[in-house]
Amino acid sequence: MRSIDRSQHATRNTQHVARASRTSPMKFYFLRHAEALAGADDAQRPLSPTGRRQAREVARALSRAGVVFDLAFTSPLVRAKQTVAITLEITNEQSVIAPQESPVLLNETDAERFADWLAQLPEARHVLLVGHEPSLSARVRRLLGLGRTEALELSKGAVACVKTADRRVGTLKFLLTPKSLGLGSGR
Repeated sequence: MRSIDRSQHATRNTQHVARASRTSPMKFYFLRHAEALAGADDAQRPLSPTGRRQAREVARALSRAGVVFDLAFTSPLVRAKQTVAITLEITNEQSVIAPQESPVLLNETDAERFADWLAQLPEARHVLLVGHEPSLSARVRRLLGLGRTEALELSKGAVACVKTADRRVGTLKFLLTPKSLGLGSGR
């Protein structure tokens, strides 16, 4: 078993992380938090009832597709933490993992810092990243080799799955939105 540097916001869940070489394909699931209630303190805004339903239905769709996450990271904002909790409760029913908070998933994190963080994560087959717009879509576009002007925006509760072997370039496997599940726009 190889050692992993635990000092950079990521730790290894030894029961669930794939033991693979640095070139093994990984799937990153970029999940925008679901709809939240309006409020004065942005960091403390909880999910709305609609947002809870969005998170449950998107998680059920992932579960039906056989997705079980090996690692999960979330922004420290309440709505993101609630979204990841609902998602993992449904997708990882038989394989419990604890999501890790990371400020790298906030909008304030620049693209280079995020890319460095992504590169140092431990190997895993399925990694959940819960964050915010506009940075989440920008990170997906960057992995796909798209420019800033090319359209790709994650609505609230939407998830983009990107498969990558080197964590620098990837392929979009799917984009799932609450609207595609009949739940409205998600805006």
